[in-house]
Amino acid sequence: MEAASSIYDSVTFRREVTSGERVYLEWDAVAFDGMALAGVTVLTTNGRGEIIHVAVHHRPLGAAQRFSAELGTLLAGTVDADCCRPL
Repeated sequence: MEAASSIYDSVTFRREVTSGERVYLEWDAVAFDGMALAGVTVLTTNGRGEIIHVAVHHRPLGAAQRFSAELGTLLAGTVDADCCRPL
């Protein structure tokens, strides 16, 4: 999470919706000196309200691919490189 967070120049949260054990956070961001990104973060909680799963979804596709490539560079040698390659 720290590596991914370091890529953004700014993040603005727009909406929060809770449905059962899931919280949906809609956001806009800027990265790479001006590239606009948008997305949704989905937090899944357990019965005690603790976060047990996080899913971060980016758009548009080109920005998501650049973000993934940068994350792969930042994490080189610490995680399997396949985690950050486009499908």
